[in-house]
Amino acid sequence: MTASPNDSPRRLRAFLAAALAALAIAFGFLFASEGAASRSADWFANGVMANVQLDPAAWRDDSLTIATLGHAALLMDFMGVRVITDPTLFNRIGLAVGPFFTLGPRRFTPAPLRSDQIGHIDVILITHAHMDHLDLPSLDALPKSATVVACSGCDALIRPLGFSDVRELRWGESTDARGLTVTALPARHWGRRWPPFGRTYGYNSYLIVRHRRRMLLACDTAYTNALDVVRRNPPDVAAFSIGAYDPWIWNHADPEQVWKMFEATGARFLIPIHWGTFRLSKEPAGEPMRRLLSAAGANDNQIILRRIGEAWTLPQSRPALAARRTAP
Repeated sequence: MTASPNDSPRRLRAFLAAALAALAIAFGFLFASEGAASRSADWFANGVMANVQLDPAAWRDDSLTIATLGHAALLMDFMGVRVITDPTLFNRIGLAVGPFFTLGPRRFTPAPLRSDQIGHIDVILITHAHMDHLDLPSLDALPKSATVVACSGCDALIRPLGFSDVRELRWGESTDARGLTVTALPARHWGRRWPPFGRTYGYNSYLIVRHRRRMLLACDTAYTNALDVVRRNPPDVAAFSIGAYDPWIWNHADPEQVWKMFEATGARFLIPIHWGTFRLSKEPAGEPMRRLLSAAGANDNQIILRRIGEAWTLPQSRPALAARRTAP
């Protein structure tokens, strides 16, 4: 049957409506609350945010020290190499309109450090191109002398900001960045920055190694056994995203699934990320952490950095841990 000429405008309107709806979901407009940031004091009382002041300048270069800056942003002194992951340092994420404003979700909790308090950065790790992980204003505020390790396709987004050393990795590829060995590992996610149209970018988890210290930084991912390969030489620490599972369970694991994936890696400690910062889904902001602790049960001492704005240093000796449940 031949479509009538009147069908074309209708189809165009339907496509544009679908595109705008997808963009709204991607940016979190459907669930973001303008008044959320004004309730920051509640997060101190409820234990979501630490009521302490981070001091990266005081961290020792002979240890692995990690701090949570909210969402997927971790600031680290990795045995003398300063690293930041997926930085989101400002009040909003989304579509940046020049230096003027950003259209997108607003932070529930304030950033623990301003961009000018971050200090020297050697390596920036970008797991994927979604706007809550590859935030251009945050990257633009960081030292351009840093080496940026990112997934495929991201060079075109990052290099125009002034970074001269941008390295794209695909799964299985490695690079040495300032003495840090970074290997790209899989995830079960997706990489389109402008759904439902536009190009598709890669999405990486990373194994990070220096001086026999090992860390797994898991990309946003649905439940998968693709990261079990690190168990052959288990990492000291593994960071997993624990939020945005309702209703996005097909590309974000829920807390119970995260605990199973963590156990399967054989890692000593778990850092929960991607929670309590931006309203990108429907679950209550504190629910992911509560469910994760419940899933861990007697082994919850392995869960560290439970509040945004905390710092933690890897113990020099291996602590006695409760007997683990057998991973499925």
